[in-house]
Amino acid sequence: MHVDPILDTLFVGRTADPRTATYLDAAGDTQPVTQLRWYSDNASVFTVDSVSGAIGAVGPGSAVLRARANGVTGSALIVVTRTLDLALLLDTIYLMPGDTFRIPVAVRDTDGVPPPVWFFAPTNALFDLDSASGLITAAAAGAPVAFTAYADTVTASGSIEVVQLTDTVGGKGYFTIFGTVIRRAKRTARAVNYRRDGDTATFRLALPLGSPVVENLVITLRDSVAAPGTLAIDSISIAEAFGSADFICRPTRSWAAWSLETAAPIYGLSRRFGTIAITQVDTLTNGLAVSGRFTFTAQRVDLYDDPLGALPILGTFVAPLTADPRPCRS
Repeated sequence: MHVDPILDTLFVGRTADPRTATYLDAAGDTQPVTQLRWYSDNASVFTVDSVSGAIGAVGPGSAVLRARANGVTGSALIVVTRTLDLALLLDTIYLMPGDTFRIPVAVRDTDGVPPPVWFFAPTNALFDLDSASGLITAAAAGAPVAFTAYADTVTASGSIEVVQLTDTVGGKGYFTIFGTVIRRAKRTARAVNYRRDGDTATFRLALPLGSPVVENLVITLRDSVAAPGTLAIDSISIAEAFGSADFICRPTRSWAAWSLETAAPIYGLSRRFGTIAITQVDTLTNGLAVSGRFTFTAQRVDLYDDPLGALPILGTFVAPLTADPRPCRS
């Protein structure tokens, strides 16, 4: 069962016409839909008429719309926002002392031009926060400090942590995913310069999560990292990612991927025009430490030719950087 569109955004108090539900058989052919019923998995976000499929936006948040017919179920994501909405695109930010970073926000106002955003954090020794621009200047390591963004009557809160690694342990990373999957994830972060098959070293940043849910975000660069700089993230196709080419031990260009291994796994492969910025490289006991930020678009493998399958991803990290001279193993 395919529900179209698979992603939609509504403002609180607004209504939407029924979605289109299409039943496809095993051969991929369209078949008649019988006894179609609609469901909302969270009525505090939106309600839906079970017969007509008409949607009413109730409160801010995201929830799944389900259509069931012919013994199968299809799903779509409905995101409901306030008529004036302020969103932190990153609500957890990791920096090293000396880093600067501007807090990314999005403001939507259905009644006119969005109001200006300003920022507040309590006085602390870890960082300075410019109230007008949201620019953070990190000074010293310490526990996370909360900050708040304001736009007229709405607020959004997050935290800033300045991390100073002393050995090749304790890396931290955070990323936000938007689109048909909306996810905010705090992870350990590890980076390595490893020996590419028959060639020089290459770089890999990983933000993994283990059992019971296996999730991973990886960025692989064609060349090793030894100094600050901004590097491009290119595309990787389904055939390259899952075919005979070895894009781990023999990467021909830089790429990124995100995966979530659940009962219905989701895989996203980078499109062109992403970037990873290495802002600092510090010497540690037994290795190096790197800090930086990244942004790229991962295209869902199951929706590879559908614009709605694009997942914008952005994040920050502070990670130990080790060197692995052993032969590469995929």
